[in-house]
Amino acid sequence: MTKNNDKTLLIVLPYGIGWKSIINEENLQILTNYGLKIILLCEPNMIESNNPNVIIKTLKKIPRTKSEIALGLLRNYVFADTSKPHSETLKIKISELDSSHTFLSVIRKSIGKLFAKSTTIKNILAWSDSVFFSNSEYDDLFSKFPPDFIFVTYPFSFYTYPILRHAHKSKIPILGYVPSWDNLTSKWEVPVKLDKLIVWNNIMKQEAVNFLGYSDDSVSITGVPQFDIHSNRSSLLDRGKFINTLHGDENKKILLYATGTAQLSDSEPFIVKMIYDMIQNNKFDHPCQLLLRVHPRRSLSDFDDLIDKPGVLIQTPGKASKEFQDSGYVWKSDLDDYSILSNTLHHADVMINVASTITIESCLFDTPVVNIGFDADLDLDFNRSVKRHFQYSHYADIVESNGVKIAKSEEDLHMFINSYLNNSDLDSAGRNQIVDNQCYYRDGKSSERLLRYIIDFTKEYSV
Repeated sequence: MTKNNDKTLLIVLPYGIGWKSIINEENLQILTNYGLKIILLCEPNMIESNNPNVIIKTLKKIPRTKSEIALGLLRNYVFADTSKPHSETLKIKISELDSSHTFLSVIRKSIGKLFAKSTTIKNILAWSDSVFFSNSEYDDLFSKFPPDFIFVTYPFSFYTYPILRHAHKSKIPILGYVPSWDNLTSKWEVPVKLDKLIVWNNIMKQEAVNFLGYSDDSVSITGVPQFDIHSNRSSLLDRGKFINTLHGDENKKILLYATGTAQLSDSEPFIVKMIYDMIQNNKFDHPCQLLLRVHPRRSLSDFDDLIDKPGVLIQTPGKASKEFQDSGYVWKSDLDDYSILSNTLHHADVMINVASTITIESCLFDTPVVNIGFDADLDLDFNRSVKRHFQYSHYADIVESNGVKIAKSEEDLHMFINSYLNNSDLDSAGRNQIVDNQCYYRDGKSSERLLRYIIDFTKEYSV
């Protein structure tokens, strides 16, 4: 491979949690071996490097001004085009905003809808962004370490906007990685058009093309780099050893409940208690134990009522840490924790969650999945109900796959769990389809493809 000597790549990493499987010392070495100099802009203490060709700088978490928020509302709400394909999530988000922005709602319904498809309006909004938000906070960085290319790992973060605006004005090529399957249809549109995107799968590629207006040849598919570790089956313990690490009972089935964030659902603590009561009252055909795994952004205190209860096993995604608390993270994980997750998904008999990415990860291990499609006994508006998640654009493929059960009542929840306990092969074909559609590749080499695309990008845009 021809080296790209004396070129500088700026890597922007707005959130540190979960990235060590992609941006780590080994992968940085691969990039510098190619001849690149790396400037890594990230959270403090996110990564250390002894590589002389890697310089680490702290990302400035600059809050948006009221003017930026106002312009963002005009672009992503008032003049949003809901007629585009993959607009299901956008319509739900607009409905939420209608109830909280009465004045803007009137403008959207009276004027915004009329001009939602207008190229002129889009150009005016883009021009306004470039003129009024110069974002000079990174001028010193760009002056001292002028990058030839930029790779941004999560371009939808508002903290990346100053860098993206500066790069766009300076005509520096930008490559963006979309790190989650819902990002393209659920996040605010980035204020500048990136030169190229990297996505997980063809569904996301079509979203980038048809929903965000990217050209087909500007979007590349890698698979899911974060899931590469799940392909290493040598890290899997036998069932007895794994259950012993949890201090569980080898003779009982494992019902794994993986929580979401507190924002995902108001009813999760009640649902988890409901499952626990079913276990305690011997409602299932097999003796079970509950393994509660909390989300990296979820406090264990939300489930205090279950801690230390007999038959309840607790799993956290790493160690408690305040290091990334301004990004909402309560726990800090390392590579060992990813191995623990692989073992957990492999040995769980049924995995239960609302509607999160762990559904896909469970399907990688052909572990049966039950999604929670009801709010326990809570009477919630649709905009707070878990029901909304199953109408989001990114979740349509899961719903249509027939690979998971969606429980819409307590009776459903009991019936579906029991069915899977009695026949773990049930819906296996649908789970396999989910993996094909969402993960695209199963070879454990998505991170390698990501690095190759980064290198190819620097070659293509070298002057």
